[in-house]
Amino acid sequence: MTWDEDDQDGWQSLDLGGVDLADLAAARHWAGAGLATLGEAHRIDTLLVVAELLDNAYRHAGGPVRLRLRRTDDPCEITVAVTDTGAGAPRLRSPDGQGGRGLLLVDQVCSAWGVSHHDNGKVVWGRLSCADSDLVCPPASSGSP
Repeated sequence: MTWDEDDQDGWQSLDLGGVDLADLAAARHWAGAGLATLGEAHRIDTLLVVAELLDNAYRHAGGPVRLRLRRTDDPCEITVAVTDTGAGAPRLRSPDGQGGRGLLLVDQVCSAWGVSHHDNGKVVWGRLSCADSDLVCPPASSGSP
């Protein structure tokens, strides 16, 4: 697995098998390596979003199919997008003994997050600011999650 700088529209993509927990650990490692130029606070927040969206896809949607990341400037932002084949939509809920904290965390650290449904599943995405970071963002690119 490599951090592929040649992916279209500024996105870096990692295809995932979906159901193997070992793939989730490898995906988190891949994202961490690709985000190494971020300041520590922004990298930690972004990796939290990566981990929560991957975990939610694993628990509720049969596993993640693809993890995508994009860095843009003006303003400097990081977008995390996880594709899965599930039909359900993630929703904020009150935490209880069985969960409910993950999306609350995503909601707190992201400037925006949402879901886009497609014929073969959905994309859950979160956008974080990287302003005040030591990251030098590349030129902005077009395209949506």
